[in-house]
Amino acid sequence: MSDKKSVAIITLPGSFNYGNRLQNYAVTRIYESLGYRVDTLQIAERFNLVRQLECFARKVLGRTYSSPEGNMTSQRRAAFERFDSNIQMRTIDYDLKRLADEYDYFSVGSDQVWNPSYIVYNDDWFFLKFARPEQRIALAPSIGLDSLDFFQRARLRSGLKGFANPSVRERRGAELIKECSGIDARVICDPTLALVPEDWRRVSVDALTPQEPYVFTYLLGGVGAEAAEVLRMATKDGELPVVSLTDRQQDGELDAGPAEFISLIENAQHVVTDSFHAAVFSTLMQTPLTIVHRDGGASMFSRLETLAQSLGLEDKIYGSQNYSIESASNYEGVESCINEQRDAFINYLKVRLND
Repeated sequence: MSDKKSVAIITLPGSFNYGNRLQNYAVTRIYESLGYRVDTLQIAERFNLVRQLECFARKVLGRTYSSPEGNMTSQRRAAFERFDSNIQMRTIDYDLKRLADEYDYFSVGSDQVWNPSYIVYNDDWFFLKFARPEQRIALAPSIGLDSLDFFQRARLRSGLKGFANPSVRERRGAELIKECSGIDARVICDPTLALVPEDWRRVSVDALTPQEPYVFTYLLGGVGAEAAEVLRMATKDGELPVVSLTDRQQDGELDAGPAEFISLIENAQHVVTDSFHAAVFSTLMQTPLTIVHRDGGASMFSRLETLAQSLGLEDKIYGSQNYSIESASNYEGVESCINEQRDAFINYLKVRLND
């Protein structure tokens, strides 16, 4: 073991979502730059009677579940594995109480690690209940939802006990934490913004990036009416080809991993997305950007609203008062906003580590 102080990162599992892998890499690099030894922990699947009963009920009803990794080609899985080789991973398959003596700090975040829909059966893991209170760092976790029901609020309130000066990624998340627990949470930027563009170019891969002009889409809610209209304008009524990715691979999509994702965004003529992290990387690389509302599902737009308000991107949201296809390429003043957000993020983390 190294003499360095150590940090264990707790984030959502899986190697299929681009934003998740990129934020995990960013958090790793940030802690390392501050002199820490860093592992990302993954918990082995644990027996849970409720989960087993739900799985049985789905089988009886014929509602089979297909994992996102299972839908990926072997080439895309390999691309994710290549990127993950930049992150030190460790799987925990024993009593969690022993973990507290193995690391100096445990850092939960970022991504939607406090979204009650994503962390069912594992609240103790994602709220770091196995760690001592002074070891717990909430680093830009996201609740992901704009509203919570009674039971979700109770889970959040219980999970927050033992956190000192937590941070979150969205203003709406901070409001929900205040409403549920009375705790004031600090709003900081996503860790992907805490790295500079050159940091990302070092891990970017352009092997799949077209040489000819193209429009890039990353639409997790599918091509809705807003996206269809923006694509009509951005492609000049179909003159430019469209390169599309999703985190559930579909026929015809490129076998891109996170490294290729960065290059595809940086070199596009225009990016059309309903994704937080696709918007972040478009902004970092100053690629013309239009943000559209996601069709269907629970509302998650507060993440993008916070990003737009903090960086001055409001005119890149389709339907906003000053939106136009031409304004998508205007990033005047945005770099200074990013620098302020980056400094605030690092200063927050340094204070937490020195508390």
